Amino acid sequence: MKKIILIWDFDGPIGQINSSYPYNFNFENIEKEIENVKWLIDFLEENKIKCCFAITGFSAENGTYPFCFPDFINEIAKKGHEIASHSWKHEWTPIFKEEQVNKSLKRSKLSLEKAIEKDDSVLGFVPPHNRPMTWVRRGAFSLGDRGLWPFFKMGDNQNLLKLLKTNGYKWVRVSYKNIFMKFGLQQKNRTGRVFKQDGVLILENHYTGFDEVVVNHILTTDYETYTISAHPYMFSLENKKESKKNFLYFIEQLMNSNQPISFVLPSELL
Repeated sequence: MKKIILIWDFDGPIGQINSSYPYNFNFENIEKEIENVKWLIDFLEENKIKCCFAITGFSAENGTYPFCFPDFINEIAKKGHEIASHSWKHEWTPIFKEEQVNKSLKRSKLSLEKAIEKDDSVLGFVPPHNRPMTWVRRGAFSLGDRGLWPFFKMGDNQNLLKLLKTNGYKWVRVSYKNIFMKFGLQQKNRTGRVFKQDGVLILENHYTGFDEVVVNHILTTDYETYTISAHPYMFSLENKKESKKNFLYFIEQLMNSNQPISFVLPSELL
């Protein structure tokens, strides 16, 4: 059975403000993202697909809709989808101090769990700004981070893992490339592996979107798991890999493949 782990980065308004391109922010984009998620959860229910929504903790706080929407988060959870933390306000982990990251992990988890009526705990963390990060223990170094390790402690994934365990998280989605991958000397699973590291389940994420490349990868290989990420807002942009058109193509091709394929929640792999 090929297991598809589908994780949506549901940034919310605070995430859009603190995104890579914050000055592209406008109110219309907030509405688009939420409307896309509403369409998505209906589509997923019709097709009996469960997935994970990584949501900023700020979005789960009590406040004014659509800037905060705890009831909507609860609705998503009641549909059977997993809720993960996407930090509290979409912080880029490497550039923040350890105590700041710790507070973000703690508060986002508490806020999301308070919004969810079910007994399910928030077990997963999806770092915002899904870029390759430094992970010294695994020989991965990133010169693209504004907070370079060793000058910034949280620039190393290993220190993030310690905080995750302290705050009760069980899995994390990470993106990194070791030095052999960067120079093309080591072949990688295009969608990443799943493995245990220091008591935390690691979901490598090397691919974002639903185009023909990832469809062919899934259908022509025999890995046990395939982790794919996407942003609901990107449904509205037709020329992107994460567009609604590509998503529908992705689902159609997998369902019509006659291959043993199942969509699973990250926590089900624990």
